[in-house]
Amino acid sequence: MEIKHYVRYLAYRHRYSISCVYRAAGLYGMVILLFFLLYHIPLGGVFAKNLEGRNFSLFDIAISWSERDPRGLVRSAAPVMAWVGNQEDYPEEISPRSLVTAMLAPFRVNLASPPDLLACEMPALAEYKKGTGVSAASGPGAVPPGKPGWTSKEISEYALVGIYYTHTGETYALTDGTQRLSGQRGGVVEAGRAIQKKLESEYGIRVAHYDRVNDENYRLSYTESEKTARQLLEENSEVQILLDIHRDAGKTRSESVVKINGEEMAPILFVVGSDARTPFPTWRNNHDLAVKLAARINKAYPGLCVGVTIKEGRYNQFLHPRALLVEMGTVNNSTAEAVKSAGLLSRILAEEIADLAPDKLKKQSKNAQPGGSGVQAEVYGEDL
Repeated sequence: MEIKHYVRYLAYRHRYSISCVYRAAGLYGMVILLFFLLYHIPLGGVFAKNLEGRNFSLFDIAISWSERDPRGLVRSAAPVMAWVGNQEDYPEEISPRSLVTAMLAPFRVNLASPPDLLACEMPALAEYKKGTGVSAASGPGAVPPGKPGWTSKEISEYALVGIYYTHTGETYALTDGTQRLSGQRGGVVEAGRAIQKKLESEYGIRVAHYDRVNDENYRLSYTESEKTARQLLEENSEVQILLDIHRDAGKTRSESVVKINGEEMAPILFVVGSDARTPFPTWRNNHDLAVKLAARINKAYPGLCVGVTIKEGRYNQFLHPRALLVEMGTVNNSTAEAVKSAGLLSRILAEEIADLAPDKLKKQSKNAQPGGSGVQAEVYGEDL
């Protein structure tokens, strides 16, 4: 009985502190419950019709309003909240973790790194940070295939095509038995390397190839690949065409195969971002290039290119006036089929580079090691 009275005495004595704890716990519980309801309860009907049949949640509606896009105003005011669509193509779906991660990013500093400390205090220095593990030839000091005489400095000075991968782990199920390799380089990288090798060895066009893994955290893939693309362009100022290599999904095997000269190959699809969600005034430049390349491909190899798709995300294409997302086949292809298509795409890219930058191509050829004549000889009639 004495213990009971003593407990009552303690409760009475600390009644204010206990009430504060109860209020805090209650408020916290209500916030968690509210967020759960907003974020997880789907709404069908009219709301689900606005984005490719995807069900909206109450959280969507809470941030929705714009003349063109129900989430546009929030994204314009707070770019960290940018959504880019479905899980396969557009991973930056808003979540508590991604919000907090993005908000805290400016405050992360490596205390063991003097350059990081200086960059934190003087942000202008951050623009000059280099050496994050990627190079123009897939590794610091690496030599590109096809032209063993080229140095990293020469690639940086003369590279006319840039290649990188937002979803580096995307691969081909017929070869690897899975859709994606977590934290590794998938079949799309093999397709990109095939483009690089063909352009360099047969056409004498240098390629800045950055195969950094950008999708270890899939929801932040485009945030990471933007860093890669920016570095590529900063280190290779002459790049004329910038390619982000992917592979498509949601297609059957029959939709994933085209026959060119009797051989089964992976279809090529160009994806162009627009200004539907975020300001992007120059997106039509990218679209014009995609349409031109698609026409060139199908003139040379009828049926190889299945078209140009315009979508609402920007896909980092605002970084360069001729930046494209290229879907090299689908998940139901093999890596070998994608590599074959990459070889044919290389010829079209070489022809386009010859049109876009003939002077740069000539300058490059004079500084190149002796090798294949390729498109330069075809265009200029030179015996290189």
